[in-house]
Amino acid sequence: MYKTNGEGMKKTSLIPTLLFAVSLPACLGGCGKAEPYRHDSFTFDTFVSFSIYETGDGISAEEVCAGAVGMLNELDNTLSRTKADSEISKINKNAGSGKVTVDTSTYNLLKSCTELSRLTDGAFDITLGNISDMWGFGKENPPMPDSDELKKLAGKHSYRNIEFDDENTSVCFTDGGFSLDLGAAAKGYAMDMLDSYLRKSGVTSAVVDFGGSILTIGKDNGNSRRISITADETNTPVGTLTVDEGYIATSNGANRYVEHNGKKYIHIIDPSTAYPTDNGIKSCTVYSASGLISDALSTAFFVMGEEKTAEFYEKYNIAEYIITRNDGTVSVSDGISADFKAS
Repeated sequence: MYKTNGEGMKKTSLIPTLLFAVSLPACLGGCGKAEPYRHDSFTFDTFVSFSIYETGDGISAEEVCAGAVGMLNELDNTLSRTKADSEISKINKNAGSGKVTVDTSTYNLLKSCTELSRLTDGAFDITLGNISDMWGFGKENPPMPDSDELKKLAGKHSYRNIEFDDENTSVCFTDGGFSLDLGAAAKGYAMDMLDSYLRKSGVTSAVVDFGGSILTIGKDNGNSRRISITADETNTPVGTLTVDEGYIATSNGANRYVEHNGKKYIHIIDPSTAYPTDNGIKSCTVYSASGLISDALSTAFFVMGEEKTAEFYEKYNIAEYIITRNDGTVSVSDGISADFKAS
């Protein structure tokens, strides 16, 4: 059983640009090995654990994992906002002052993110870097942000200030005061790229734990896999989800937060208020055919809350969800209700 604290995917034709990263084929069958090859690494500022059950002829699981880690490191160097030479950092440095030409894949990723922002009415927004910096997540004893400054940045839908030039694949902000932060998207996109890489390398059965997000390829000896869903730092399961292939991403504030006057403020920002989200939800897990969609919507649904998430699901139905409330009870979308067993 695999853990994430971290089918039913319909209507994906509504947003074809969001699936540019990888096209998922049908299940390729079970694996022939009782025990997988395992490899652990560290990239994207998190641990990545590979369990490779079956590869094609001519390449070893060890070689596959080495190549996969190298690819992930390259992506991190491109998409990190903390690395000075990354494409995201270059865009941020030129915010409001000039265009930055980026790689086609980065360009498409940013366009897909803004489309997800539009669909979620800004609940998912990759332009919250400055707000996150004000809160000081990851820093020791950061000061409480100034409420007036937060009000100036709240509800801006600032993703609309990103200007795209398709001919030159260049990006710029039409206004200053914002910065890109792909914390709710980069890992999901990397999982899409990882999935594609593993399949092209001949992998037909694998499970990857990417910092709590789960990628599954193929089945386990012909059987679907059981994924243990947890919601907080205790790693106590709230239930088990049975899946075939796809991505599972989870958003919660268990391990990244700040405290002021005895109150905990989690890192998941509500763009409408510029304050950390506080709506009775402890955790949100999303299962989808796209890593990017899973990652982005786990954040968006957390921010939106149960009622708006249910409305989004009924309208688009591009991902399934499991919402864990603060009292430990769960809400499960219709498409996976039969595959989820509460603890």
